[in-house]
Amino acid sequence: MEQNAAEKQAPPSHESRTLEGSLKALWDRVRQAGETIARLRDERTALQARVSELETTVAELERTLGSHRVTIAGLETQLKERPPAADGIISNGEREALAAQVKDLLARMEAYL
Repeated sequence: MEQNAAEKQAPPSHESRTLEGSLKALWDRVRQAGETIARLRDERTALQARVSELETTVAELERTLGSHRVTIAGLETQLKERPPAADGIISNGEREALAAQVKDLLARMEAYL
């Protein structure tokens, strides 16, 4: 019993200080690892939410793209079935002839005035 009391009152030896320092360093590393794990879990949760949002956006865009493709196909079909509209289209030569006729008409109108 006296030996235990003497050991308790004696200053810590070099070995016990080294062991205590090692345990403290180990404890600090374990605490840092725990903080890092918690931070990484939070980041993973946030990233999973973002991935879910992006997947939803991609699905919506794919539906919109499909709808646009159907619309384009329908318009292409209508365009193919439509007869050529030669009546509404004026070529360059026709345009020049029409411009000459308009100038001639304007000249005649001015002559009457």
